[in-house]
Amino acid sequence: MYRRNLGHSRVKNLFRFASPKMNSVLTVESSLEFDACFHFEYSPKIEHFEAQPQGFYYPFNGRDCGYTPDFAVVENGVRRFIEVKPQRKTLNSDFRSRFHAKQIKAKELGSSLVLVTDKQICVNPILSNLKLLHRYSGFQAMTPLHLYLLKLVKCIGVVSVAELIEESGEEPGSVLATTLSLVAGGEITTDLLNSTLGLDTRVWC
Repeated sequence: MYRRNLGHSRVKNLFRFASPKMNSVLTVESSLEFDACFHFEYSPKIEHFEAQPQGFYYPFNGRDCGYTPDFAVVENGVRRFIEVKPQRKTLNSDFRSRFHAKQIKAKELGSSLVLVTDKQICVNPILSNLKLLHRYSGFQAMTPLHLYLLKLVKCIGVVSVAELIEESGEEPGSVLATTLSLVAGGEITTDLLNSTLGLDTRVWC
């Protein structure tokens, strides 16, 4: 098997993603990989993810080449490798040939290797919503406002942040921040795909 150790690089800027889901800080090599982490972190289907997992050697043009996937994820109980690349770089014939060889070797090892590009990662409003949620993620003690808003959502059902502000009589900024922390913690749910998070955002349990 093959493993790279990411350290300080004069060529590449390294990015660090703090993951409450994994209870660790992941080091990645590009802003695109960093953005991919937000999708992994908040996807309910992704049970586990790691950056720069143990890789493997694959044959290419008569020699063995070392390869480390960008990520390994466990989705619905199935582990697979993820390669993250800007779409423009995937059009290169050498990349395509090498990637196909890597996929064959990964399959021999019992895993699939999937290519994910910026066309799938850098999609808004979901990416901007996930980044906003991440500001409110991690361990936070449940305050009286958390408990009260959670009770309101359970009683009312589908409700907007603006309606929670009206019902609670609390300051709008505090209600919005507390609601987002409840979403980030999985206590309540909202639609992250179709509209930007704000006062009109509707939430439910």
